[in-house]
Amino acid sequence: MSGDNEKIQSIRRKIVENLESSGMVEPRVHIAADGRGTFLVRVVHAELEELTEVERQKLVLAGAKDKISLAELISPSEEVWYGPPFNEHVEQLPLWPEILSGPHSDEELTFATDLDQDISLPAVVTFYSLKGGVGRTTALASVARILAERGRSILCVDMDLEAPGLSTLLGCEEPGEDQGVLSLLLSIERGEEVEIRDHVQRVSEGQELYCLPAGRLGSDYAERLRLLDPEIWYRESDNPLHQLLDLAKSSSLAPELILLDSRTGISPVAAPLLFDVSDLAVICFFPHPQAQRGTELLVRSLLSAKARRSTSDLRLTPEPRFLVSPVPPGPSAETVRDRAIGWIDEWIADAQTRRPADFDALRADEITHVIGYSPETAFRDKVPASGGSLDAYKPVADWMELLLPQAEMLSVSGRQHKQDVLTELDFSTGTAENQESLLSDFVHTRVVQQAMDSKFPLVVGRKGTGKTAVFRWLMEKHAEGEEPIPVFSPHAFRRNLKWSLGAEALANIEESFAGKPAWTTFWPCYTALAAHFALPEEQRVSPPERLGLTADLLGSVYDELSTLDIVVQMTQAQMAGVLASRWLRDINERVTRKHMLLFDGLDTGFGNDAESRKRRTRAVSGLMTYLTETEGQMPRLPFKVMLRFDIWQDLRFENKSHLYGRSVQLMWRDQNDYFKTVLKQAARSAAFRQMLEEIRAGEKVDDWGDEEVRRAWNLLVGERMKGGKTAFTRNWVWNRLADGQGDHGPRSLSQLFHESVQWERREEARSSYDRSIMRPRALVPSLDKISEEALQALQEEFPELESLVETLRSLRRTPIDAADIAANDETALSRIDLALEVGLLAIHEGTHDDVRRYRVPDLYRLALGLTRRGQA
Repeated sequence: MSGDNEKIQSIRRKIVENLESSGMVEPRVHIAADGRGTFLVRVVHAELEELTEVERQKLVLAGAKDKISLAELISPSEEVWYGPPFNEHVEQLPLWPEILSGPHSDEELTFATDLDQDISLPAVVTFYSLKGGVGRTTALASVARILAERGRSILCVDMDLEAPGLSTLLGCEEPGEDQGVLSLLLSIERGEEVEIRDHVQRVSEGQELYCLPAGRLGSDYAERLRLLDPEIWYRESDNPLHQLLDLAKSSSLAPELILLDSRTGISPVAAPLLFDVSDLAVICFFPHPQAQRGTELLVRSLLSAKARRSTSDLRLTPEPRFLVSPVPPGPSAETVRDRAIGWIDEWIADAQTRRPADFDALRADEITHVIGYSPETAFRDKVPASGGSLDAYKPVADWMELLLPQAEMLSVSGRQHKQDVLTELDFSTGTAENQESLLSDFVHTRVVQQAMDSKFPLVVGRKGTGKTAVFRWLMEKHAEGEEPIPVFSPHAFRRNLKWSLGAEALANIEESFAGKPAWTTFWPCYTALAAHFALPEEQRVSPPERLGLTADLLGSVYDELSTLDIVVQMTQAQMAGVLASRWLRDINERVTRKHMLLFDGLDTGFGNDAESRKRRTRAVSGLMTYLTETEGQMPRLPFKVMLRFDIWQDLRFENKSHLYGRSVQLMWRDQNDYFKTVLKQAARSAAFRQMLEEIRAGEKVDDWGDEEVRRAWNLLVGERMKGGKTAFTRNWVWNRLADGQGDHGPRSLSQLFHESVQWERREEARSSYDRSIMRPRALVPSLDKISEEALQALQEEFPELESLVETLRSLRRTPIDAADIAANDETALSRIDLALEVGLLAIHEGTHDDVRRYRVPDLYRLALGLTRRGQA
């Protein structure tokens, strides 16, 4: 604040000149900024005692009065009544008039949770609401119970001095006459020696949960409350509020967290609780229009405040969190949540540009939690010590734990061998076709096991969810007694399959149909031919004579062109489909073991231009028709078709419903299964494997339970984010690698960890980190490249999205109005349905039919260069 310092010196010089011109030498002058561009002044000189107040101001403030908001012009004898001078080190008083009217900060926005090092305890959290009736005190008491149950030491302080009730809700006895916050603050103001433990009540004997009540309501309580003046606290060098918190810190209570229950509304005490002493502020509100403007002003002011924990080298800001309560049950619940998310997006939008480059942006959905209305909770006299009613508040308790020191997962031996692990870690970044380690890294989830089971002929999944990984596993690691037949496969596998047909050959096939819908004829012919060539000679069956396939003709097939010729010839025969189906049934009777008929690569195998995709739809519809008619008739030749989900949804064919219940959708809905895909790769490192043994993780990653996954994950990348606003690294990764449909691809996860290892190797050379192999912050800059790779892969697969992608780049923000897209490019607007289907876009929270709004998930947002912004 060098500008303020220059102004202070200028005012000081002018005041001293004025006094010296009247013969008053060596005055004592105290000046402090009030946060509104003007200053607080105290001038002390013995000769001022003989002057009236008007004479004092005219003499002392001449030429400087317009820069001064408050002046105390006094003699030494009068100073006794005024108390200590202003605290000259307060840049902006954390009081409502100064905060709400002051300029919003443009300084870098950093929170205590952004720091790599742990903050000193206790951490301070304020629960606040602008209006009553939103469950603020219930939320605080519930969170306190949860944290105490987790073994944390918690001090709850009832700062709702005008309407105390926290101690009652926690089940404490009525405080004594001179017990509580009000008595403590007044005693501290008077300079008395106090013992905070005399004022604290223990909530539970079995836990470190304490309550500092506001005080005991009585005849003199209101009178004493009038004596409190928070503005005076910040004029004094010894701040009673700070001293109260310091007493708690230095006492034998040793709380890890101090939870402050603030008064509702614009009360004098609420401002310093929010804007000064808090590390984190939980703003409780219901998104009623009455609360919108006031809460918005509060949030913007909070994000400009300077927390007490700040130092001369580092400005810290109280971190916002939002509790939406009480949300009614039923369909309206989603509407209430979406409206709240939309508001918060807008409130925090301006602050996003102030976040440090290596730190994650704020996400409204991650810093907001919704509490549904519960009559049981609303009418309960006190919060229970345990039970299901507390479960709703567990995510809020997780926010608190973000402030606490992280567990050090690395042992002494682990720290010594961290470099070895970093050197050995190698995460696969290629596609399933090209990953050499895929089979050893393959994670056998329940859904994957179903996908490999011959009882399920159809496997659908979005891009990157593992369809080709299942195909490759069946090809190379099939069950004993089985021998799969790859009828149609991804390009990388075709070089060893002489019967494979590429996109150009398939186009020629359709031309040979001469306009007839003959794909239902093609597939039995092509499948029978593939089965014939894939089987050993002793198990082959001669085709029906009417197909015209002689032994010499079949023997002439050796490449794609010769296969094309013979398939065209087959499909031209009368009743070709029926004859080929009989051939397949004959093969089924001859073979002695199961030969699963595998179909994969259908999404790209027909080409990527618009006409090729139409051809693919016709061809795959024919395949599915053939499957539903034939499947089940050939127990030794079961079908297994891998199909992208969006293609499956677009198909129209008879008896489609017959496959419902007999198909498997590959998706990663379980975090632990998803994370096993990288933990299994990490376990290839011998040094990391040794560390896993130290934390008692079993040898087989596939068999790990949730706790083993958690320990191994925390060892690899740490438990909690620094610079991200989700309490746990696993949630941060899970949320950011989700596409617009909420789906996850293991490839993106492997790519993220590959980049993070490279980042950590560079960072470790500059500054050591000994809590986990990779510091959590390594994930943040690494996500940028993953986003670029994900967007590139999406564009390669869906080139028709190009116009929409370029439009999104030009808009430079998310969420986006449909009208903005239309104004930019009508062609881009026509691609929205496809973008929603493949996960490039998602319907934005709070969207209504009359104003369609879309958001871009983080997986693609970063590559598009879009910033997060709220509703206009």
